[in-house]
Amino acid sequence: MTTPTSDDSTPAKVDAAHGARSLAARISLAGAAAVVALKVVAWVLTGSVSFLSDAAESFVNVASALTLIAAVRVAARPPDYDHPYGHQKAELLSSVFEGAMILVAAGAILWSAATRLLQPAPLEQVGTGMLFIAAATILNVLLVAYLKRAGRRLRSPALMANARHLRTDVWTSLGVLAGVGLVVATGWDRLDPLVAIVVAANIVREGVAVLTTSVSHLLDERLPDDEERVILEALEAHPGVLGYHRLRTRSAGRARFAEVDVFVDPDISVRDAHEVAQAVEAEVHGALDEITTTLHVEPYEAGLRDVSRTPREEYPSGPSRASDTES
Repeated sequence: MTTPTSDDSTPAKVDAAHGARSLAARISLAGAAAVVALKVVAWVLTGSVSFLSDAAESFVNVASALTLIAAVRVAARPPDYDHPYGHQKAELLSSVFEGAMILVAAGAILWSAATRLLQPAPLEQVGTGMLFIAAATILNVLLVAYLKRAGRRLRSPALMANARHLRTDVWTSLGVLAGVGLVVATGWDRLDPLVAIVVAANIVREGVAVLTTSVSHLLDERLPDDEERVILEALEAHPGVLGYHRLRTRSAGRARFAEVDVFVDPDISVRDAHEVAQAVEAEVHGALDEITTTLHVEPYEAGLRDVSRTPREEYPSGPSRASDTES
C-alpha cells in the first residue's frame, strides 16, 4: 500500500514565502538597474572597452532580474490539474535563461575587445570613470550579501543563481579597475581590451556554472547527502520500520520530494501500518520544510537479506558533486 503524499506547507507559509521572493526579486532588479546606470556613465566618460564589458555583464543582471520576477510569480502558483507537482521548476528555467544570457554577454565583450585590440584608442576622464565603477561595485557587494542570504533562507535557486552572478560581477569590476589603472600607469592602450578579454573568460566560466547547476536540478538530481541522511535516520529510528529500500529524492525549485519503500510487520493492520508511515513522515517534515514524502508499505518476510539499503548502495554512482565529497 502507499500512504498519501503530504507536506507541511500551509497557505500562510506559501504566501509569505512568495511575498519574500517577490520582494527579493524586485530589490535585485532595482539594484541591477542602478549598477548598469553607473557603469554606462563610466564607459561613456572614458571610452574604455573594459568598462563596456563590465556594463554589459551588469545589463544581463537587469534582464535576469526581470525574468526572475516572472519566474517567482509562476513558481508560486499552486498545483493544478495539468501540473499536479506544482510550478516550482519555473525558477530553474529562469536560472537557465540567466546562464545563457551570461554567455551571450561574454561573446559581445569578446567581439568589442578584439575590435579595440586591432584599433587601440586612448582613454579619457579615467579618474571620474573609476569612481563610478567603484560606486557600482560597492552596491553590488551589498546586493550579493542580501540575495545570498535570501536565497538560502527561501531555498530559491533563481535567487542563488542571481547572487552567484553578481558575485562574479564584483570580481569583474575589481579586475577592470586594476586593469584600467595599469593602462593609465603604463600608457599602453592595448591593455584595456586585453583586460576585457580576461573579463569575458571569467564571465564564460560563471555562465557555464549557472547552466550546469540549473540543468542538474531540471534532471531531478537527488537531494544533498545531509538531507537524505535526515530521511534515513527517521526510517531507522522508528521501531515499526523493519527495513527500507528504493529511497528516491529530488528537488523542484524550493520544493523537495522523497519516495521510499518500507517493510513492516505483515501481521499488523492497515491502520497500524499507515500510522507507522505517518510517524516517519512527521519526523522528516519536522527537520525539512517544503517536502512531500511518499511511503510505499510492504510486508516484511523472514529471510530477507540486506533489507535496508541506502541510495549509495542501491544505485550506480553518477558524476561526483560537492555534497558527496564533503560528507
